[in-house]
Amino acid sequence: MTAQQGVTPSTYVVQVGQTLWENLPQLLWGAFLFGLVCIPASFLFTLGLFIPTLLVASITIGPAWAALLAFELRLLQGIVPRQFSLFSDFRLCWRRSTLLSLLTIFPLLALVTTLPALRTPPIAPIVWIGLGADLLGCAVMATLSFYAFPSLARQPERGIRACIRDALILASRYPANSLGLLAIGILFCFCIAYISPALLLFLPVAYALFITANYLLVIQKEAPP
Repeated sequence: MTAQQGVTPSTYVVQVGQTLWENLPQLLWGAFLFGLVCIPASFLFTLGLFIPTLLVASITIGPAWAALLAFELRLLQGIVPRQFSLFSDFRLCWRRSTLLSLLTIFPLLALVTTLPALRTPPIAPIVWIGLGADLLGCAVMATLSFYAFPSLARQPERGIRACIRDALILASRYPANSLGLLAIGILFCFCIAYISPALLLFLPVAYALFITANYLLVIQKEAPP
């Protein structure tokens, strides 16, 4: 089985594992660069500055994530990317991926502003409604990002509207895939929280492989016969 044969439901997990194993040095290089880009936002997070963290992340981590997805899309397609292609992908995707990141973090910003209201009982029912709406918005935007970011990574010249439109279509047609990716993301978060924060150095690139493989799988299904 090779990456050129395409991702199928029966080979999805196997192909992700095979790509991970066969391209481990390249992926570790990508993980290192991605980790470096995450340092400013991580520093702000440790200071408890959550809103600045999200804003800085949207202009650093968002474009780096798009570049990492573009890098891994090539690996899954059997293409060995140049060592410094992550830098060129970051530059090509920066503007559009920043705008997409700002849209993605909007529910998180709303959630951060809602949480302080929980510290002052009695808590009004409207606060609980707002909190529920924020959490739902976070889940929806996370689901859309599974398709919008790979779409942008695959075609950096595409507009944000086109990426979001495609994401809405794919997320609605493949809800089981979306739920699976959400479950994997939650599992990885638990691993980082309860096993070791050091997993942050590697799990993002592994998660990106699952996302890019799923994207290739669904667009292959959408392709006309």
